[in-house]
Amino acid sequence: MNLGKWDSALFKSLFISSLIIPVIYLFGANEIQASYLFGFLVTFLLYFGVFLLISLLGWLLIGFPTHWFICRFTSKAYFYYALIPGLFLGISYFSKGPWFLGGIALAQALLFRYFVFKMKT
Repeated sequence: MNLGKWDSALFKSLFISSLIIPVIYLFGANEIQASYLFGFLVTFLLYFGVFLLISLLGWLLIGFPTHWFICRFTSKAYFYYALIPGLFLGISYFSKGPWFLGGIALAQALLFRYFVFKMKT
């Protein structure tokens, strides 16, 4: 059973997906003044630390067991990696929950799948 290069794929997917919310915030901001730059930097560092902690916890509890199951019993297609985050995204969107968390989880899962097998299958 080939699990791919999951350790480097995890860190690449976490880093890339962690930049989604700050980039959306920066594009949505009307203007950013120099006096707010330090506050933004501190807020970003706190966000990044909490984001990594929550993401790693999610990968330990859900992601890695799912990755093992997918590698063991399926064809390792993108569909299987998108299934659980997609379900969370759909449920949270229609129940007016935090749907953007499901979107970030979906982005992480798809980026992880891309990096872990480098577009094979």
